Amino acid sequence: MKKSFVCIASLLLALAGTFAQAQNLKLGFVDSQAVLEKLDEVKAANNTLQGFASVKEKELQKDAEDLRRRISVYQEGQKEMSEAMRGATEKELQAAQEKLQVKQQSMQTEIATKEKQLFEPIQKRIQETIKQVAAEGTYTYVFDKQVLFHYPAGDDLSETVVKKLQASKPAAATTPKPAVTTPTIKPNTPAPKKK
Repeated sequence: MKKSFVCIASLLLALAGTFAQAQNLKLGFVDSQAVLEKLDEVKAANNTLQGFASVKEKELQKDAEDLRRRISVYQEGQKEMSEAMRGATEKELQAAQEKLQVKQQSMQTEIATKEKQLFEPIQKRIQETIKQVAAEGTYTYVFDKQVLFHYPAGDDLSETVVKKLQASKPAAATTPKPAVTTPTIKPNTPAPKKK
């Protein structure tokens, strides 16, 4: 009986401690998408990325146009070619098509690397600012708005984070130079059919 009393008392004390801790919890949230949309450095990074992708796309389009021209020349003159010459030309065209596909994959990797290079410092800065705002406001937890179903508007820290980010400019090395163009990636051209 005495053991039961001690167990129940211990359980009640543990629950009371948990309840007291729960009363000290302060929760907040940030709309990370809205924060990103309001930062000039994100707009500049997007412009830089688009300019970079545009240059890469133009290079790829030039190579694709060259391949299409070579295929066209082959198709027009294949009747006059010997079978050995046709076979060699088809192998050449197939190799050029494969090289173009590899270049396209490489271009996509380069664009992804450039995107990471541009946006990683921005995201790190945002995370550090959220930590600062949380510490200043004595928030125990700060969530992203996109994972919450219900939230009181008073716990939205987004504007505070944006103001703090805008007040402290990023280091010069992380500020990308804007470009103006937008990339348009076209699908691969099909390889010539062997006869």
